[in-house]
Order: sequence, then structure tokens, then C-alpha cells
Amino acid sequence: MSILPVESTRSGVRPSKAGVPSDWLTADERAYVTGKSLGRGLRILGVHYVLYFVTLVGAVAPLPIAANLLFAIANGALIGLLFLIGHDSGHSAFVPGRTMNRWITRLVFVPCLHSRSLWDVVHNRIHHRYTNLKGFDYVWAPMSKQEFDASSPLRRGIERVYRSIFGPLIYYWIAFWIPKLVLPVSPEARDEWRRHLSDTLFVLLVGGGVVVGIGVLGSWLAPERALWLTMLLGWFIPFAVWNYLMALSIFLQHNHPEVPWFDNPGEWNFYGGNIRGTAHVDLPFDFLPLFKWVMLHHAHHALPSIPGYKLTEAQALLIEAYGEDVVRYRLTPGEYLKIVRACKLFDYERKQWTDFNGKPTAEPIDLAAHGRETPKDLRAAWPLQPASGPRLAPRRDGRTKHPADDSRVAAPRRAGGGEPSAE
Repeated sequence: MSILPVESTRSGVRPSKAGVPSDWLTADERAYVTGKSLGRGLRILGVHYVLYFVTLVGAVAPLPIAANLLFAIANGALIGLLFLIGHDSGHSAFVPGRTMNRWITRLVFVPCLHSRSLWDVVHNRIHHRYTNLKGFDYVWAPMSKQEFDASSPLRRGIERVYRSIFGPLIYYWIAFWIPKLVLPVSPEARDEWRRHLSDTLFVLLVGGGVVVGIGVLGSWLAPERALWLTMLLGWFIPFAVWNYLMALSIFLQHNHPEVPWFDNPGEWNFYGGNIRGTAHVDLPFDFLPLFKWVMLHHAHHALPSIPGYKLTEAQALLIEAYGEDVVRYRLTPGEYLKIVRACKLFDYERKQWTDFNGKPTAEPIDLAAHGRETPKDLRAAWPLQPASGPRLAPRRDGRTKHPADDSRVAAPRRAGGGEPSAE
């Protein structure tokens, strides 16, 4: 049974079959970057869960409120980092074995109150198969001017907030959390609600138990503190921080003046959505490796079976192959404001971002695939070094070196806008 919205096929044209463009990897490179390590995965999981509990205790302990607030914000960041582990394990890309990955996903999704099976529908079966194809993929999908003008005043107002600097504060709460990732009530999931029931009950019972446990823990550690304040510090603020980080991340990954969206299945292809339709975001800090890895987004979309701890090498190989087709930028406050100002509505015919009045805010996006090697000065300015020590990929000639150091490999040639080979 199809999981796609009924209206998405109104043109009668199905999008190109979802495949994996892997012509940027040799067989040896693919085997390396998709290799999973049980020991490494469990170490990452253990460290982040310990930090989650430490920051949770700090958020509700009898400390000055300012200290509690700092711990609460850190706890929200840890919820997000645990989620990123679940993101990888949801792709069976964290440790070896599908069953272990599934249970890791359930466990790390407890703090963010997500159903594993519903996440599989929303993220794996829709977003990854039809990235940036409006009507199929609805993750921060931009409205057209015609659609915006035809919407109700309330809906236009909501869209204006979503597309402002305040948007990440509310977007994920409203658009995704309960209607798509807790209860099987969305159009994509309701017909298969029995299949999702066990994971929904797991979220409601185990996740709900954790929320109650936060109140109990806070009342035990600081009995003089009001319960509402304990829950504010121990649950609401961390959960709001996590929601903000999640919404901000997916906005940055798929909204940029040079990132195209599509509304015609006949012109969309996997390459256009997953290589041209994502952004590589260089973060302004050199910690939180999990968060840095997830912002190396092209390699993840091109081959979701790559563990986060191998994305550094994989992304370097992809940039080497696809060159100018890779949208890449450093995240700064100024760059973020520029993106927010430019990315309000999208002209799907001209492939151009506009403001809410339909005035262009960026140049039309050239969809011709370049596939040229990345200039050496760009690679030197933004070296793709592993976040926590060298993890070196075996190269085509059998030697071992970091992928970004090898400029001898010819980039694959592609016809303009063509779809690369799929697997």
C-alpha cells in the first residue's frame, strides 16, 4: 500500500524511482564508509546517555535557578544528540544488526517522545525517498506565491512566523511532533495504525513514565520547590530547546537561496533532490561531533546507510565528485539571517526563492549538474577533517589517506540534470 498522499499523484506522473547515487564511491570506499562498529556505537550511546542524566539531575537539583537553567538548556541539547543516534539507528546505520538498531532507536527516542515506526514513515519512507519534492516531502516545504495567496489569513500568518527567525520555536511542535510522530493519525500512517500501535504505546507509557519520573526526581531533590517549576526546568525547557534545535537543523539542511525545490514529479529526480536539494553546513564550533556530522548532509542523503561517524570521509568523497553542485556555507548569525530573509516562498517554475510578495530574493537556480572537482583553494579553506581523530578511508590505489587529500580522481560526468546510477 502506498504511503504517499493521494493528491501527490494528481498529475499522473510518478517521480523517478528512489535510488542511491553511489557512483562517487568505489566498491572499497563504499564498504568502508558503510561499515558499522558495535564498540564505537555503544561507547557513543553510553557517553551521551550519561550526559543526558547528569544534565537532567542538574536541571532539577537544589541549585540557583540560573544554574538549573544552564543545565536545562544542556539537557535539551543532549535530547537532540540522543535523537541523532536514533536517526542513525533508524537507518540501521549505527551498529551492526537491524534488531539492535531498532531497540536503540526506541530507547534514545524516549526523551524526545518519538515513535520509532512513525519516524520510519516520515523520515525514511517519505523524506529520503522524495527529498524536496513538494506534495511528497513536507519537511519545511515552501509555499508558492499562488498557494500562499489562496490560503486563509490564519494559514498565511502561520507561514510568516514559520519563515521568520521565530519559526524554529514553534514549527516542530505544531507541524510534526504529535500528529506525525506520536499518534498514527496522519494520512500516511492512519491506514496502518495497527502496525504503529506498539511503538505509540511505548512512547506514551515509557516516555510518559520518564516525564512523571522527572517530577518525582525533582520533588525528591528539591522538595521545597513547586512542582510546576520543577517540570518547567526538568522537562518543558529541555523539550523546547530540543524542538528548536531540530526545527532549525532541518530548515538549514533544505532551505537556502541555492537549494531548489520541485513540485512536478516529472522533473524531479534523486540527484536533484538529494544532491542539489540539501546543504552542507559548517558549524562555528568544534565540539558536539554528532551535530557536526548530521550537517554533512549530502552524503547522508546519497547513502543513508553511512554511520554518522563515517560521514566526514564520505562527504569529502562526495564533494570531490560533485564539486559545484554541493551547496556549502559556514553558519554565522549573518548567514542565517540572509537565508531567512531570502527563503520565504518558492517559484517552482523559475526555480527561484521569493519574498511573500513574489519579489525574487535570489537568482534562479541552475539545475544543470556540474560534477566538477572542488577547487583546491576551497578544500584548503574548509578542510573536512574528522571531528575526533583521524579515520582514514582506503583509496582506490590501496593506500590510506583522507579523501579530501586525493585530487587525482576524475569527477564523474553527468548530463545536465540527469539522474545518477541508482541501486
